[in-house]
Amino acid sequence: MKSRYKIFIFLLSFLITISLLICIAGARTGIWEEIGQFPGFSGVLIKDLNTQEVLFSHNEDKLFTPASLTKIFTLLVALETFNKEYAYPTSFYFSSTTPGEINGDLYVVGSGDPTQSPAVIRKIADVLVEKYNLRHISGDIILDNSKFLPEEFLGRGWMWDDKNPLIGALTVKGFEVKEKQNSYLNTMPMLWGNIFFGELSKKGVKIKGDIRIGKIREDLKVKYIHYSDTLDKILAYMIKKSDNQSAENIFRTFVLKDNPESESHTIAQAIASLEEVIDTTLGVKWGKDYIVVDGCGLSEYNLITPAHLVKAITYLYQKYDFKILDYFANTKESGTLRERLPFQVWGKTGTLSSASALAGLLQTKNKRWIVFCLMENNFIFIKDENDPKIFENRIIEYIYEKL
Repeated sequence: MKSRYKIFIFLLSFLITISLLICIAGARTGIWEEIGQFPGFSGVLIKDLNTQEVLFSHNEDKLFTPASLTKIFTLLVALETFNKEYAYPTSFYFSSTTPGEINGDLYVVGSGDPTQSPAVIRKIADVLVEKYNLRHISGDIILDNSKFLPEEFLGRGWMWDDKNPLIGALTVKGFEVKEKQNSYLNTMPMLWGNIFFGELSKKGVKIKGDIRIGKIREDLKVKYIHYSDTLDKILAYMIKKSDNQSAENIFRTFVLKDNPESESHTIAQAIASLEEVIDTTLGVKWGKDYIVVDGCGLSEYNLITPAHLVKAITYLYQKYDFKILDYFANTKESGTLRERLPFQVWGKTGTLSSASALAGLLQTKNKRWIVFCLMENNFIFIKDENDPKIFENRIIEYIYEKL
């Protein structure tokens, strides 16, 4: 009886193995058919999340324009650089000898907080008025935007005539413009200042001076600091909504890791900080293995392979376990993946005029956790023809059904 039982177990295991191999072979066949029909340059890497077994690969080590998949690198570097509870400070300085009055200028020093919508700026004004019973400012409102270089208001490789997000040490959330490039200089901090000025005025504060750009006087002490949402909330919003403005603001502040008192955060410093973290965590070299010059993926100078992105997601999973899913968009919640597929997928999308991508995690019908990256470049998308998103969806469906 024991020998029969052993034979039965052997045959059952053999049949299960054969069935799985047939399913995997079917998935591979279907993916190859999709690749053969897609009129563009594509790369695919599919791995078992836990064993790291390669289940399918095609051009996985080729460089692609990653579009917004660049934000996965931004997410990784931000989590390695800052504590998840880190909050961006906006500091207010002034001297005053009379209760309810600021005798001189009010200085506002930004650090790159990407969360300040007009509603948040209104709350900041409320706090200042209430805290100091503020009624009168005899000088100017001076905006210290020097933590970001004003001439670097556009990222490297951004198209100047696109609707680019404007960034700065003082940022109004959600603001973008489409104007001639030379009109961008100081646009963002002045918009912030005008909203702030207006909110103070609505609350009855008389302001004698004007709004202008300047630097904080060293003899002044801070009177109030407004802190942003915590970094983990900012990063989740950045990924789920694919928000370019917050991604670029975060990227420009990477320099804080090594230079917390740096007078300005330059693109070159941000790249150097990203380079160091990616080398340490993923073991790939900037300029040799990949190129990233912004935090949001608008730049077509960026070049990353599917293998790099799978490695980045795997690293995040190994360090944070399934908590990492909280950062990614998914098909059941609002965000860039909502209702895109009829089963649960967590991931990051990417889209430019001739680049599309999707990377992330999913659990298959067979309860297997998969990490994947799909990237497409150099295609012509005309209405419903050659749609890279349909190409991506079909491959994800093969993964879900067959692996």
